[in-house]
Amino acid sequence: MILSRMAKPATTLRYGRHRPEQNLLYQLVETHYSELCSQLDTQGRRLPTCARQEFEDFLRCGRLEHSFLRVH
Repeated sequence: MILSRMAKPATTLRYGRHRPEQNLLYQLVETHYSELCSQLDTQGRRLPTCARQEFEDFLRCGRLEHSFLRVH
């Protein structure tokens, strides 16, 4: 069988926006994260810095209000 070495035409990729606000886990974290932090503060405790950063990054990920970049 002989395979053609000709380049295939480029396909057009379509962007499908990630919508985290429609995800149940995202909704739970968004709703209860500040309450968790408040409860820990009243107890004189805090989440570890790395855990706080992960929650905050998670809540910003995929949200257009936190910037958007599309590169071709």
